[in-house]
Amino acid sequence: MSADLTGRRVLVTGATSGIGAAAATAVVEAGGSVALVARSTDRVAELAQRLGDAAIGCPGDVSDRSEVQQCVDAGVTGMGGLDGVICSAGVVRPGGITDSEPADWRAMFDVNVIGLLQTVEASLPHLRRNDSADIINLSSMSGRRRASVALGFYAASKFAVHVISDNLREELAPDGIRVSIISPGFVRTPIFDSVEDDSTRQQLQTALAEKGLDPEAVAAQIVHALAQPPGVDLLEIAMLSTDQY
Repeated sequence: MSADLTGRRVLVTGATSGIGAAAATAVVEAGGSVALVARSTDRVAELAQRLGDAAIGCPGDVSDRSEVQQCVDAGVTGMGGLDGVICSAGVVRPGGITDSEPADWRAMFDVNVIGLLQTVEASLPHLRRNDSADIINLSSMSGRRRASVALGFYAASKFAVHVISDNLREELAPDGIRVSIISPGFVRTPIFDSVEDDSTRQQLQTALAEKGLDPEAVAAQIVHALAQPPGVDLLEIAMLSTDQY
């Protein structure tokens, strides 16, 4: 059965690449409308044009609280409300304590954790105006088990997403707001393209190419969570490619 999101109004962060772009596309294909949030003005405009009238471009940086608020306000105005949020924005800076910098740690937590919280905070007044609404938080299998020293601090940020999501679920349940976590393993996205060390970058890119899920497979599970009937909250969908074991 295909999911029906007719009439749903969903804000997507990290919307211009990887899982975010696939999720935004899947929501529109299922009948919903989307507000696209990402830092690149050009890429937001390009995706909004491709998705047509069901998409609104809202360029902004989730680590900047005022920009997040502006994006949410613009999305609500353009869509006529908000009943879903997909927090997909994320960054990774590989390295352990001896081969990374405080700026790397801060970047991951500013986007992966603080950015998520700021998106939820700005969205809540609008989500609460509905009988039911959804928050979908993109975590990772790294948020369930630490994979390596190089990805340990990234994993810490994703462990935080799990705890925050559990807390949000309990806090917001009386308002009819469901909170779901999507935890994929390797996914074929550009997330490692900006890694500076050539050897590390190539190793990680090869792992994604050979063992990763397609972003559309993850997007299908996001839509599945959004389409659940009232009273059903999918707490977490954890998923791996059959090539990753």
